[in-house]
Amino acid sequence: MDNGDLSFTAPTTNHLEPLVYPAKSEHTHTFIFLHGRGDTAQNFGPQFMKSEHSSGRPLQDLLPGMKFVFPTAKRRRMAASNRCTISQWFDIVSLKATAQREEVQVEGLWESSTLIHQLIMREMASIPCGNIILGGLSQGCATALYALLTFHDATLGDSAVRPALGAMVGMSGWLPFRKQIDEIMREEDGSDQGEDPFDRGEALNPGVTTSKEMEALDFLRENVDLLALTTSQTSAALRTPVFLGHGTADLTVDVALGEGAASTLESLGMDVTWVAYKDFYHWYKEPEEIDDVVAFLQDKVNLKVAWTA
Repeated sequence: MDNGDLSFTAPTTNHLEPLVYPAKSEHTHTFIFLHGRGDTAQNFGPQFMKSEHSSGRPLQDLLPGMKFVFPTAKRRRMAASNRCTISQWFDIVSLKATAQREEVQVEGLWESSTLIHQLIMREMASIPCGNIILGGLSQGCATALYALLTFHDATLGDSAVRPALGAMVGMSGWLPFRKQIDEIMREEDGSDQGEDPFDRGEALNPGVTTSKEMEALDFLRENVDLLALTTSQTSAALRTPVFLGHGTADLTVDVALGEGAASTLESLGMDVTWVAYKDFYHWYKEPEEIDDVVAFLQDKVNLKVAWTA
């Protein structure tokens, strides 16, 4: 993609320090979770920590080995709304048409993804990569997905085997630049005629990386000025299981955008769990979605749940 006259400088350090809830017992896992557009970690984090699980236990008690990290998006000028500033991970013209004027999204995605990559590397100093969960709500989900697909541990040199993040949890979100990924993947067999874009069929070879998959990931990396991966640097991102939940009555981010993201990730060979919550709006559903996320994490990252005190 040609980004025109966009030029990037190194990520600034003036992000607020993340809001952190330390593990209540021995630290075994970390959940890095991104708030939605117009929000902050200081507002969203306490709400999320009070999320209702059907057991009646708060998240910190239910997951005592989990450290929760809530970064805050910078205030950025909006391409719309008379260029006023708002807390957002990247600029976007319309949530109804997320692919409109995508060039305005690039710089924020680059800076925010770099921040998230730095947070992941910070956590990897104390726990295994496979015990780190990335997640987000709404635009936070979109940013977390982009950060996941562009994450690469360069400290391992040209080693072909890299540890994958434990899991990705997305709520009421979408996948930026999905159209371009779909176009790259369809080129493989020329079968772009008459396909159902939301086909929920099983991935042909889950976890197996093809040249087209790497081409798609390299597009996302180069789109934000990250180096393309070599053939010996197979991305671990495709081995990260993904949970995506979305309300069918979401009037802010249409459920079709969430389902489209799930379909595209599956086309990359990823293990995706998609759940649509009937007649629910733009948020995460309590306790059903929280129950589903906890069960997903139990299954995918062997997370221990304290059902009783």
